[in-house]
Parts: sequence; structure tokens; C-alpha cells
Amino acid sequence: MTSTRLLYNDDEYIDGLLDSSPAIIDAIYRQFAKKVSSFVLEHGGNKKDAAHIFEIGLTDIYAYAKRHPIELTTRFEPFFMLVCKIAWRNELRKRGMEVAESPEPEVAALDNTHLKYVQEITTNGEKKRHWLQCFTELTPTCQSAIQRALVIPQTDGAETNPHPTAGLASESFPSCMATLLDHGYQLRTSEKLPVKTYEKTALYVIQSLPEEDKPAFEALLKENSGVREIVQAGKEAIEWLRRALTPDNTRRELTQILTDMRQRWFYGKDRDMNRMGFYVMAITVIAVIMAGLLFISPWRKDVYRQFAPTEMVHRHEADTTNVARLLHEAAYNFNKRRLEKTVLLLNQALKVDTANTYARYYRGVCLVDMNELGKARTDLLTVYNNDSSAYRYDAAFYLALSYLKERDKQQSVEWLLKIPEQAPVHWKAKKLIDEIR
Repeated sequence: MTSTRLLYNDDEYIDGLLDSSPAIIDAIYRQFAKKVSSFVLEHGGNKKDAAHIFEIGLTDIYAYAKRHPIELTTRFEPFFMLVCKIAWRNELRKRGMEVAESPEPEVAALDNTHLKYVQEITTNGEKKRHWLQCFTELTPTCQSAIQRALVIPQTDGAETNPHPTAGLASESFPSCMATLLDHGYQLRTSEKLPVKTYEKTALYVIQSLPEEDKPAFEALLKENSGVREIVQAGKEAIEWLRRALTPDNTRRELTQILTDMRQRWFYGKDRDMNRMGFYVMAITVIAVIMAGLLFISPWRKDVYRQFAPTEMVHRHEADTTNVARLLHEAAYNFNKRRLEKTVLLLNQALKVDTANTYARYYRGVCLVDMNELGKARTDLLTVYNNDSSAYRYDAAFYLALSYLKERDKQQSVEWLLKIPEQAPVHWKAKKLIDEIR
């Protein structure tokens, strides 16, 4: 029995987010931007709201998938749409607007496993944004004190320490963290805890409370439910702030790609930002900038790797020549980055159908990535010279990338300039020219 995962192959959208792949992210926007926009517009929002809900959906899935494996055995569409719909309903509640509780059709299309994914993704996203908002409302001095206590500068081979030592918590950290917890968590009881209790909680949750203070605090922890609540809130705040503030180059690339996509798919020429858009992106930008300023890593952008990723989409159809099955298997292996296996399968397909430009194009893409540039150009030139091929200008783009791998910027730009404005790949070609120059 063929697995649904192989049949649908939609988990490649998740892989593309984790790799910050411009091609796959563009495919997500192409498939779902209008649908998300229609839902938001029909439920009290505007296009700018829709753009940012779309970004929330993608970044929340990215953050969750970084730590939890997601294996889709259903279409990506109902999964992603439900994440976006819940995010928009949560935003309406924050604005004090009434939200009609009606079952979404996507719920019926998802099994319990996928519904659990959606629930955890949306809940985690709300918690992250809540604590980041509280963090951004602190003074710059407090922001710096908290970040230095929670995030260890990364060096070669070193990971972020989940339990910082007392030496990394500055004198101002307890009072700053106490302010964050006091403002960010509402106790279930009417009891008002002393400021010192908040400060000791801040040190306790990062395992920096002095040993002589621990017995008394842990005794209070057992007796007082309010203290237990604050300790739990403190652990949650620290976990989400650590994740958000720790440098993540892939997340930084993803943020930039989403910014570009937002302009292309939602805003058009309208560059005004509404209040929600500014709020969401301000939090993201502040987190990324602060992480980069305090902990600069020796990272250099690889332009080829930024633009080369693409996906191979193919739906299996029965045929008498077996080519469709070969192409379906090739697509599965290509999207798993098993390039040598992909080439072998495409070779078999081209033996049966030598005029198949789809197979020849993707074989050329594989060969570029495998540094077999001469063979790659032979395939890509054949596709480009076929005026009727749907992949003609995609082939020109990868011919440009093949020369970029040899640092031949002149020939790379010459091929990019062959791509007309009406071609779907033109926007990527224009952006790549800007990067090269």
C-alpha cells in the first residue's frame, strides 16, 4: 500500500521552511496567500492583517518544527489554513472584538495527530509573542541584562547552555525579570506577592539562587500557590525568550524572505503599515537585531545556497511507459536531497522519453548542485533552446547559477538578463542580480 506521505509529498513544505528555501516559500504563498487573505477579509480584517497572519502561521510552524518532528500524512492546505484561522481569531480577541465560534471545515480534514500539531503550534506561538511583547516593553538596560543571562554566546562546537550560571546574571537581572513577570502574568488569586519574591523566583528558575536562600524559598514554594504559579510562569518566560533571542541564521533568512514575499503577494505598491503589522514585525525585528548585535557569529551568506533550493512537484499518473512512476520517485528523492538517486531515475526516464524537458531540466538542476557543471549546462541549454518548454526560463536561471558557482559573475548576469519580466522566475532573477552586483 502506497503511503499517503509519499503520495502527497506535502511535508516538503515543512522541510522548505526549515531550510529557509525561497522556492518552497514562494510556492506556499502562491498556493495559499489568496485563501488566507479571503478569510481575514471576510472576518473583519484587511490585506495587511492577512499578510501578517500568513507570516505568523509560517514562523510558528517553523519554530515548532525546529524542535518537534512533523510528518504530514495529509495535505498541507487544511493544516496551514487552520493554523492561520486560529491565529486570526486570537488576534480579534486581543482587539476586544466578538468572535463567532463556528467549526472550521479543516477540522474534519485532519486526524487527531494533526489537530494536536495545530493546537501546540498556535498555543506556543501565542506564548512566544506574549513574552516577547513583555520583553520589548522593558528598558534597554533590562533587555540587555535578561538577554545576557539567558543566552550564552555561541562558539565553535558549543551549544546554548540551558542553565546559565550565577556569574552570567548581572545585579540588575532579578529586578528586571521581576518586572517582566509582574507585568506578564496575572495571578489566579487576589494575593499580591512581594517584589523580593519575584526577584528570588527569577534567580531560582535559572538555577542562580544562592544556596543559603534555597531552603526558605523552596519551603515557601510548597506552601504558597501564588509562588508556584510565578515559578511556572518564570520557566515559561525564560524558555520562550531564550528561543526567540538565541541567534538563528536560518530564522534570520526566513524573516528576510517573508518580508520580500509580503510586498510581492499582499501589499503591492501600498507600503503603509497598520498597527498590527507594525506590532508583529517590530517584535521579530527587535529580537533578531538584538541577538545579532550581542552575539555576532562568523556567518557569511552563500548566495548560491540562498537561491538554488527548489522543489520538484509531480503527481503520479498511470501510464504504459512507466515514465510517470520514475518521475514520481525522482521527485520524492529530489525533495529529500538524494541527488544521485534522482539522477539515476531521471536517466531511466529520459531513455524512454528523450523529449521530456521536465526530466531534463531537473537532471540539470541536480548536476549543478553536484558540481558536474558541463553536463548540467548541456541539459539546461537543451531545455532553454526549446521555445515551447515551460521550464525554459527556469533553465536560464540555473545556467546563471552554474556560472555563479565558478565565480563568473559576468556570464551569470548575462543569463539572468535573458529572463523576461513576465516569466514567473523573473523576481528571483532580479533579486539575484542585485546580490551579485
